[in-house]
Amino acid sequence: MHPEKFKQVMGLPSGERHAYFVRKVADTQEVWGLYHAGWATAQAHGHVAIPFWPEAAFAQACASGDWEHFQPRAIALGDFLSKWLPGMASNGQLASVFPVPQGGASIAAPVDLLRDMRHESEQYE
Repeated sequence: MHPEKFKQVMGLPSGERHAYFVRKVADTQEVWGLYHAGWATAQAHGHVAIPFWPEAAFAQACASGDWEHFQPRAIALGDFLSKWLPGMASNGQLASVFPVPQGGASIAAPVDLLRDMRHESEQYE
């Protein structure tokens, strides 16, 4: 990825990064998380939130602090939609969509993110 594009996307407000995430993931058919003997998690609104990114480079940029030993790992979009999001919903977890090192993330209920992803995927059919 071109460094200028990386910088521009990282600087978008959280709502625009959420929309970028949905479009990019629908296009590439993969979601990225951070993994090291388990998936990276954070806290949001009193719940466990699992962070997700649209590309490995963005995930890698957040692999510091509590996540310094974590590495980007891909999740197939089919698994994300059929297993991850329903499982997170039943566990009371939230999705932290496209967090950045010096800013927040879009925090989404798994059912809302699933709806967004399905709506975007329909555009590709």
